[in-house]
Amino acid sequence: MRGLPSGLKWLALLPLGWAASGVMLVETGDVAVVFRFGEVTRTQGAGIGTRLPWPIEHHEVVSVSEVRRVEPGRTRMLTGDTNLVDLDLVVQVTVSDPVAWLTATADPESEAAAIVTSIATEVVSTMDVDRLLTTGRAELQQRVLADAQAALTDMGSGARLDAIDIRELTPPPAVVDAFNDVSSARGDRETLALGAEAYTSKLLPEARGTAATSLARAQGRAAERVTGARADVSRFEATAQSPQRRAETTRLRAEALARAGERAVVQVVPPGTIVTLPEPAANKE
Repeated sequence: MRGLPSGLKWLALLPLGWAASGVMLVETGDVAVVFRFGEVTRTQGAGIGTRLPWPIEHHEVVSVSEVRRVEPGRTRMLTGDTNLVDLDLVVQVTVSDPVAWLTATADPESEAAAIVTSIATEVVSTMDVDRLLTTGRAELQQRVLADAQAALTDMGSGARLDAIDIRELTPPPAVVDAFNDVSSARGDRETLALGAEAYTSKLLPEARGTAATSLARAQGRAAERVTGARADVSRFEATAQSPQRRAETTRLRAEALARAGERAVVQVVPPGTIVTLPEPAANKE
């Protein structure tokens, strides 16, 4: 090639350069996706690889270790109890499938942001505002993460949601004062309810004690009356069994027997004799 003109030397080097363009150097944490005439043929992991020179084949490198930060933006949503809240999320996305990441959608990060916002709107519509602003934030994150990941998987987007963080979750500025008034009223209601429960807890034992005392007194008075009545009965029975009473009873019995003897007729007849009884006399009295 020494005898060739300089222009021809460059022409001779072109095939070498064209062939060298097929060398791929893929760094750790990256994956190269090789396309042949626009169709995916294979992938290449970290290291040195080769492909056919362009325009037959070309490759695109996708970082599978990078955590991409996606911010869908502040969105106003309607809660389950028809209140409004402003929700601002931060989504962390990594690549689970390099081929799907490059071929499923034109902008996989924007697609992931749109899916997360849509799922978040659905979840917020099932929760009341008090729960969202207090104990429901963790539940909101978990449900949005699970449902959005399922939707992205069904789409074959090649995206994996590592985390969803709530940067802001507040009522709209126009209704903050009204919301604070409602929260204050609810706090007052809870305070009054606790006070009423405390008063009830104090009053009930006193009322129960008073009732127990009254019942004990009534039972005591009833026992006294029963004892007195039993004593009266005993005294009456003792009086009925006195000697004077027994003598009078004996006299009356004797007089009754005497009157019966005066009216009796005694006849002695042999055995087997038929006896005809006379008609009873009329009562002289």
